[in-house]
Amino acid sequence: MRLRGLDLNLLLALDALLSLRSVTAAASRLHVSQPSMSGSLARLREHFGDPLLVAIGRKLELSPLGEMLLDPVREALEKVEQAIALRPDFDPATTKRHFSACASEATVLTLLTDVLRRAERLAPGVSVELLPAEPGPSGAMLHRRELDFVFASGTFTLPEHPHTRVINDSYDCVVWTGNRRVKKSLTLDQYLTMGHAVTRYGMEKRPSFEDYQLQMLGIRRREEVSCPTPALLGPLVVGTQRIATMPARLAQLHAAVMPLRVFKPPVDLEPLQIEMYWHRTRDHDAATQWLRGLIVEVATEHGFLDPQREASAV
Repeated sequence: MRLRGLDLNLLLALDALLSLRSVTAAASRLHVSQPSMSGSLARLREHFGDPLLVAIGRKLELSPLGEMLLDPVREALEKVEQAIALRPDFDPATTKRHFSACASEATVLTLLTDVLRRAERLAPGVSVELLPAEPGPSGAMLHRRELDFVFASGTFTLPEHPHTRVINDSYDCVVWTGNRRVKKSLTLDQYLTMGHAVTRYGMEKRPSFEDYQLQMLGIRRREEVSCPTPALLGPLVVGTQRIATMPARLAQLHAAVMPLRVFKPPVDLEPLQIEMYWHRTRDHDAATQWLRGLIVEVATEHGFLDPQREASAV
């Protein structure tokens, strides 16, 4: 395979074109104009003596050679990135580095806000972009090295990339302090007959992790309101007779600033475990190592990795 003789810019263009199968999307990823990317494709076609991308209907598909090049090109770029990442003189106080991460609003509110406060003091030149948690797209973006981190629950797995636990949590239920039905304790009968505010993720309206568990237990809630993030459940319960089930740490945060009462669910739910994933080529990147260490440090200080927290939810 004729990779010899290609400069790094053309290798990057080739990787983007082969993985995205779109001149427009490849140009957007590399922040170049579409005519520039079309020019790169023309040079690549001349170099390989092959079309690489073939129009089939209104879509572009890989030629047989394009299919053969896909993995070797990605592996070559990963080796380049690994070599560039070897910087023993990394200093967070002076570095200029941009990170991007996919995380749920609950993970941002309970963990990452404190991480970012500390990062501002320790690394004023670092910037961080937080993106919505979308399991399918975020996994693909991490694989393409378009993300530095993905924070996801145990139902999401990327076995080819390293990861570490950053949150052990359980679930709590919240009701408005003016709720007339729930007094000193929450019973299963109350839980089943009350109206619920629930989370449905994304345009696909994916059910939440606790909803999967309740379905497995044969429990169906009477859903009155749905929203795209558990971070909205507290406000949606206030002033109503509804109930919501959410990560326990988020419930405590909401109860500290809203007129809410917190109860343990009347059913046993498996613990909520959040893993932090990063691309395997950035395992030895000094900047990524530093931010990973900071995240784990804050999680440990806050007791987010306390195994007792996990055990209490079982």
